[in-house]
Amino acid sequence: MASRVDFSVSCNPIYTHAAGEGVATDTIAGDVGKSLGGSGSVETTWGETEGYGDAIAGVADYKSATTTAATLDTLSSIVFLFIKHSGYTDSSLDIATIAKLTVTLGASTVIAILNAGDAIILPYATATSPDIQVKSEFGTIAVEYMATF
Repeated sequence: MASRVDFSVSCNPIYTHAAGEGVATDTIAGDVGKSLGGSGSVETTWGETEGYGDAIAGVADYKSATTTAATLDTLSSIVFLFIKHSGYTDSSLDIATIAKLTVTLGASTVIAILNAGDAIILPYATATSPDIQVKSEFGTIAVEYMATF
């Protein structure tokens, strides 16, 4: 079996009914009617990983996102990308932030706007070199990420 990254995503569309007899009730949204999800796997050589292990294996190499959009990293021929808003201002993870993190493809195509703790994954069935940029709503955000080739 080849080296790989296994991944999955899921979501539960929830509708909150107004309080009847003083109690609000959550249920699956009627127009969707179910939980949604999917999973997959991409092969990798693990020849190089960006965002983890530059100094110490298993330790994130956080990118500092500021109010000026900047390239996440040099991402050449990657097959998988994980991006997470750490919820903190720096790699010490000791000062919390509520600033939103905007993730774009190039300078203007918004991929996601993440709150503290939110994460996204971008699998690529064919190796690609995306221009992923990150920007903080205000202040600085420590961005956790992992890209593999």
